[in-house]
Amino acid sequence: RIARRLMHGHPEPPPRRIGTVSGLILAGGRGSRLGGIDKGLLDVRGTPLVQHVARRLAGQVEALRVSANRQVDRYRALGFEPLPDGPYADSGPLAGIRAGLAACTSDWLLAVPCDMPFVPLDLAARLLGAAPLNDRRARVPYDGAHHHYACVLLPATALGAVTAALDAGRRSLHGLLDDIGWLGVDFAAENHAFTNLNTSADVARARSAEVP
Repeated sequence: RIARRLMHGHPEPPPRRIGTVSGLILAGGRGSRLGGIDKGLLDVRGTPLVQHVARRLAGQVEALRVSANRQVDRYRALGFEPLPDGPYADSGPLAGIRAGLAACTSDWLLAVPCDMPFVPLDLAARLLGAAPLNDRRARVPYDGAHHHYACVLLPATALGAVTAALDAGRRSLHGLLDDIGWLGVDFAAENHAFTNLNTSADVARARSAEVP
């Protein structure tokens, strides 16, 4: 079995538990609109941004991992074991999602950007419950104006499609979702929950906001 893994270059996927969800915080970006900082480690009200997201996801997912390519020792000190992009460096969130899917032992993977600190406390349940479990389309929250593609619930079986897209030089997460099929899930009543911190003004507002 080990020899077969080495021959094909990719490990065999771990066994899945039907109807379960693992979590992935996407913190592998460059933070270019904030001067190149590692956004996951940005201090917001005395706590790194990645921990704000982790607290929102606590109790929603079986296991929680972080996709990160920089300052891995600092993420480990916060209790995370970072997943690097590996051979797909600089390929955007799709590379982080691939790393999460490769490590996922649940039936589904919920990916959330590290700069989205107000995600709903029932996000996983509502996305999972939006269609029957045998419907393997991805599920994307819709805030009444926009779909948030990087905040996505994916079936673990999407690993092959994600890897194939990256191997073909494709980086578009939206394009990948079109390939595997996806559905939007209404979160219009909580449109504030999907606020991204992309600018200094966004960060200042988050530092003064009350978490809903």
